Amino acid sequence: MAEMLDVNPTRGVLLKLKEDLGGIQTRHDLLDRKREVLIRELMERLDQARELEKRQQELFEKAHRGIQVARMRMGSDLIEWINLSPTARVKVDIDVSTVMGLRIAAVDLNIEPVLPPYGLGDTSAALDEARQRWLDVLRFLADASETFSSVWRLAMELRKTQRQVNALESTIIPRYQRTIGFIEERLEEDEREDIVHAKKIKEIHSG
Repeated sequence: MAEMLDVNPTRGVLLKLKEDLGGIQTRHDLLDRKREVLIRELMERLDQARELEKRQQELFEKAHRGIQVARMRMGSDLIEWINLSPTARVKVDIDVSTVMGLRIAAVDLNIEPVLPPYGLGDTSAALDEARQRWLDVLRFLADASETFSSVWRLAMELRKTQRQVNALESTIIPRYQRTIGFIEERLEEDEREDIVHAKKIKEIHSG
């Protein structure tokens, strides 16, 4: 059973508690709607994240196979030397959107491939293919990071909101309701006693 608030059982306190309870219930309703929106947004992004995880595995497997083929055809030493050179110039722009007050970043990645530091006659076409596959991985990671980070942020915000709703429903609102009920009963009892007392005084004076 929820405990009561430590207040004086007066009519003024009763009115204040009822006013406060109205505000608390409004906050509960807002948090409940926020929870529903967060759940809907999270479910949509979770479906996207599952598809992205499958796509991620495929891209990485292709990229790794590509570099393995290039290493077999060209040798590890040449591949290691080429790996030291830049593959692309990358520019990252971040925009921010909000979901129920929660800030979620949107990543826009501009990839400009850099001319490789080798001649076409010095390498195998397998290297060019591997290079392109790793650029595909980079583009994918930029797109996927937005979804993966939003899933995490939405999940954390949903967890926080759920805790707040639970606290209101299980502790705060019942405590106010119980206190208000107690004060109302106490005031009604005092009023009945006053009426009885007034009658006795009237009887004494009339007698």
